[in-house]
Order: sequence, then structure tokens, then C-alpha cells
Amino acid sequence: MQLPASYALYLLSLMLERGHATADVLAGTGLTDAELGTHNRRIEGQQYGRMLANALRISGDPALAYELGLRSQLTQHGFVGFGLMSSGTLEEAVALGQRYLQARAPLFHSRIEYQDDWVIVELAETISLGVLKSFTCDIVLVELCCLFNRLLSGQPTPSQWQSEICVPYPEPAHYAAWRDRLPKFHFSQPSMQIRFPRQLLTQRIATANPVAAQLAIAQCEQELADLAAADAKDPWVAQVLKLLLPRNGRYDRLSELAEHMHLSERTLKRRLQDAGTSYQRLLDQARQQQAEAMLAKPDASIAQIAEALGYQDPANFTRAFRQWTGLSPTAYRRQQFSPA
Repeated sequence: MQLPASYALYLLSLMLERGHATADVLAGTGLTDAELGTHNRRIEGQQYGRMLANALRISGDPALAYELGLRSQLTQHGFVGFGLMSSGTLEEAVALGQRYLQARAPLFHSRIEYQDDWVIVELAETISLGVLKSFTCDIVLVELCCLFNRLLSGQPTPSQWQSEICVPYPEPAHYAAWRDRLPKFHFSQPSMQIRFPRQLLTQRIATANPVAAQLAIAQCEQELADLAAADAKDPWVAQVLKLLLPRNGRYDRLSELAEHMHLSERTLKRRLQDAGTSYQRLLDQARQQQAEAMLAKPDASIAQIAEALGYQDPANFTRAFRQWTGLSPTAYRRQQFSPA
């Protein structure tokens, strides 16, 4: 899963304003700020997740999520943002956003339903966000409400909020200080939602421009086609990840994976390079996902998890996990079972 680098640059900008070094935010991602500035650059979701974990750790401020969401601009979302601004009505903008925005930043899948006088936009994770779940959800939900308000009424001041947020976690301590600046939150709900009055669907958007909307939609369709073309190279990545499972404390080597896939080692290595990745990067990704899943279950010790993932020394596993997430396995597990 990849995201536009513009989202990473946006995070870096805020952290720099707060006096934090770029290198600290990018630690462990393998990225540089120069790379992020490359036109149409996309980064791995895992790299963005590491940046978020770094930002949360460095700042020590979970309310950073609210600030990131509140600062959101439509233009930050490229042609999707211009398409939203150019839509004729809110209903057209919602349909455009559902088609293109989640393809551009596929952290969540959205589903729209109607309940009496309300429109419900329900979001579900497409990947496990682990301990970053509430932090990431707060960013995305507040950001979407901001975009919603900017379309309807300009700047999102508290008196203008016309949408509400539902989240599946308890009210955190830092919410109270931000309550008056945010949309209304409903905590400990069954699912993650944004809801707004159904009557707003027919409201005209002040910046509507049919010609600009068609141009933006054409560019969005091209972006979807480009992503599909890139994904056509990724079946090899998906197949490798599917095969990268620990068996008796070890993973298949590249040569063994190639044999399973009826390829030469050299061909598989080249195809992974063409997809912008490598065996080692995918191995780290698989190990991280499997480690997080195991840490979510309290019955396995850190030593047992390390052994299952092919680490003879638990200290090596701890070092690797800290590189991936910015946390030790013990700290990750503690956060996993702590209130949001």
C-alpha cells in the first residue's frame, strides 16, 4: 500500500514548526526530505506509519493528530481536492471523494448509508494500524470533517461544524482541551463514522465549476489508471508476502521463494526491484506485521515471539522492532492493551 509523499511533507512541515528535526521524524524510514519532494513521489504505508510513530514519540503529544486534521487543505489532495472544490453539490463531492480519495490514500475503506435524516460515512481499516489506530483515525476523521466544512462554508470554525464523528475507543484525556475546536465526537461507538444531515447533500458548493470538475475527474481517472498499472507489477510482491511465513523459526530465502514461484532467483530479484522493493524489505514488512499480530495476544512471551520469527536472540528482535515502530515490543504491547 502506497501513499502520496505530499502527506509526509505535510507532517514534516508541522513538526518543523514545532521545532523538531526532519531527520528525527524520518528516522528508520529510509527516506530523505529531498526524495519526498520529487514530483508524484509515493511512499510505502509502512514508511508513513513510521513517520507518524516518530512524530508521536518525539512530540509526546497525541493531540498532534487533531492539529494535523484541522490544518488540512483541499489542495493537499491534488486533483482529487480540485475535483471536490469544483463539484456542483455536496452529493457530487461525496461521490467523487469516495471513488478517488480512498484510492489515493488507501488506509481506510468507506461505505455510505442513509439512516432517517442522516448520511453515515462508515470507515474501516484496510490494514492493521496497531497502536497508531486512534492517532491515525483522529487525523483522518478530523481532516475529512474539515474538508467537508471548507466545501460548504469556508474556514472550519466551531460554530460552523455540520458533521459529527463516531469512534470505537474511549474519550482520551487530551480531548478536553481541544473539545471546542473540533467537531462533536461520540466515543466508545460500535464503528468509526462521520455523519451529517441528509438535507446538506443538495447544497451548492460556492466554488463549483463544471469545466474544472471534468478536467479534475479526467486527471483522477488517469491517476487511477497509473496506480492500476503500478499494481500490475505488484502481484509478485503480494505473492512473496503471502509466502513469507515463519516455519519452525525460519523464513524461506529468496532462492526458495523463487523456486516456489517457478522463477529463477535472478528473475524474482529483478521483478521485486521493478516494483520498487526488495526481499529484505518485504521480509521486514512480513516480520513486523506478524510481530504486531502476535503482540496483540497476551499469552505469548517476547522470547517466544522472537523465536517464532526467526530471531535466536530476543535482543535482536527488540532492536528490529524498535527500528520498525519506534517502540520496544513490551512498550507496543502495553499501548495495545491501554485505553486510547
